[in-house]
Amino acid sequence: MILPVHGCPVYDFKPRLTFGNDSLLPVSLYGIRIPLGLSPSDVRSPNFVSPAVMVSMLRAPQSHHGTGLGVTHGLTTADFKVSFADFAQQWRQIRNGRSAPFWQFYGGDVYLDLTITVHVLEGDRPQPKDDLSSRLFAIIMEHELLHVADEIDIINKWVPANLYRDDMVLKYLTNAQPVDDAMFRSWFQGDGFSKWLNDGFWALEHTRRGRVRDSPAQYAQLQSQIDDLRIKMINRPSP
Repeated sequence: MILPVHGCPVYDFKPRLTFGNDSLLPVSLYGIRIPLGLSPSDVRSPNFVSPAVMVSMLRAPQSHHGTGLGVTHGLTTADFKVSFADFAQQWRQIRNGRSAPFWQFYGGDVYLDLTITVHVLEGDRPQPKDDLSSRLFAIIMEHELLHVADEIDIINKWVPANLYRDDMVLKYLTNAQPVDDAMFRSWFQGDGFSKWLNDGFWALEHTRRGRVRDSPAQYAQLQSQIDDLRIKMINRPSP
């Protein structure tokens, strides 16, 4: 346990990144270009989903996708949560002369957990020995990898650098103000604190960057590339 220094606990935010699919994507097989900020280990195979599942995910509260594409071919989702490295040691019950117990934060690592998953329509799965379907898949994945790069930058750099300014973080972690028992159980033992930082902090930057990537101009360019390939696929000679 890390004891407070001059009344303020010592703590640090530690990003932890996982992926919804453990399988690495063989990018060279499809000619996929990896964007700046990503390493080959960050490029995972997508989950192929039906149109119904894709529509359901697009209706989720934190989906930032617009309506620029006639059909949404790919979607990158991110699930953000906050947890404590050693909860029982990092929070102590204190007595301050009141009958009800209070709790106080004593420092230590606070984990910023993010799970990233790329989803692609089943109809866009690349077919063996089909260069056009591989190119279509590459175009879709290259766009989704831009979202992946943004999500990794947010969790590794933007969140740790800015989270200290959040009101709840300042009050209960940095300044270690006592927390009454009801709030402690709901917010810190429960998921209230994690939801607060998800909805009021992380999601704002997640949505802002997503809308930049999925702006009408970006969507128009992506749709044009997809349409051109679809025309070639329809008009190619039968084997």
